Amino acid sequence: MEQVKIILILFIAALGLSACEKSDVPQVNDPIEIESPSPERMITKVTLTAEQKAYVGAGNAFAINSLKLLYAQEKESVIFSPLSLQYALAITANGASGETASEIIGTLGYGKDQKALNEYCNLLLNQLPALDDSVEVKLTDAVIVNKDFRVQEDFRNIAEKVYYAPVEYIDATNPKVVVDRINEWAYRSTNGFIFPFLQESDIIPNFAAAILNALYFKAKWSEESGKPMFEKESTKKSQPFYLDGGGERKVDYMVTSRSLRYGKIGNNAIVELPYAHGKFAMYIILPDLKGGNGIERLFSSFTSENFSGALSSMSNDAVVNLRLPKFESENKYELTKMLNTLGIHRAFDPNRAEFDKLLSHSAIKDFHIGSVIQKARINVAEWGTEAAAVTAVQIGFTSIPNQPNKEIDFFADHPFVYGIVEKTSGVILFAGVYDGK
Repeated sequence: MEQVKIILILFIAALGLSACEKSDVPQVNDPIEIESPSPERMITKVTLTAEQKAYVGAGNAFAINSLKLLYAQEKESVIFSPLSLQYALAITANGASGETASEIIGTLGYGKDQKALNEYCNLLLNQLPALDDSVEVKLTDAVIVNKDFRVQEDFRNIAEKVYYAPVEYIDATNPKVVVDRINEWAYRSTNGFIFPFLQESDIIPNFAAAILNALYFKAKWSEESGKPMFEKESTKKSQPFYLDGGGERKVDYMVTSRSLRYGKIGNNAIVELPYAHGKFAMYIILPDLKGGNGIERLFSSFTSENFSGALSSMSNDAVVNLRLPKFESENKYELTKMLNTLGIHRAFDPNRAEFDKLLSHSAIKDFHIGSVIQKARINVAEWGTEAAAVTAVQIGFTSIPNQPNKEIDFFADHPFVYGIVEKTSGVILFAGVYDGK
């Protein structure tokens, strides 16, 4: 009887903790709709035209260039999703014209053909979730609009039919209302993995609209003859990790010895860690230099071309004795500076931005991007990987003075460059770096 009482008390306590966790999520009366395509049948690979294969290369170049800039800017570990950012900007570009549209599409690396870009994004939306029934991939989009404005009909059609993005109006006079609805949507879109996404201070005072994307990924490592890749009992606790610039830190290493694809990218080692049935994989790139400026030296010659070349030339003719730190990172960025550096300028300039295809208002014409914010999180453990990112492109107008970009500090730690890639297309979903500082 005493044992039953103890179990009952533990059960009630667990319910209480669960209720506390869920109570943090804002309860909204009219939640943003989520429309994410569910595959009717599984496929063996992503089917791409020659032009779309070139888009993959361009998108991966954007991913690697972005990763380099974020690491140079932060001088700390980073995790972000280039794919989530690309989707939010691709939708935004449909509301732009002239040089503004050209700069956005060109910086993403997709030439000037907006229709072809939309078709490519729609293809990935439908095919990425259909590759492996043991891997959860969810891409969701949404557009929320200040009720004082109206969305242009052509933009609405593209957002809803190509990107499955519901267009919803909102009373933007209270920033908390905007934040609560976006955060509640981000929570549902990432299975609770990203929360909270935005703070009230993130909402620009001249808020006209926000274009949202969420990307969620969850997968177990692949098994070999029914044996997991990593076992908790084998994890080596509190072992030294050697930092760039000298010194060391204690980390827990997951260990395995199995046949894995491995190779070189320049002088640096690369290994492939497959998920589930092998359609998705994490690639770990370890600098050849230990204790020096290994990450910076790797980045000095790291391109999408040599990354692609390394993937195609990897071998699987040996057992790899692998030690990989367990880690979890979470970062949040305001990406205006990075996008300016990569080539998007007019879209942020109230005097030059051309978003005439996005919104309409009787007295206001000067719409522009007020901020681009992304929050990303990754958890790598013995069982597998869970990762998610949410991106918001906020559209503002100049009738109200702009709010200065907020400085955001963050701290994360993990010792390598890594990416999560869909193997049949080569698309990079997530990218990160750990420098140990």
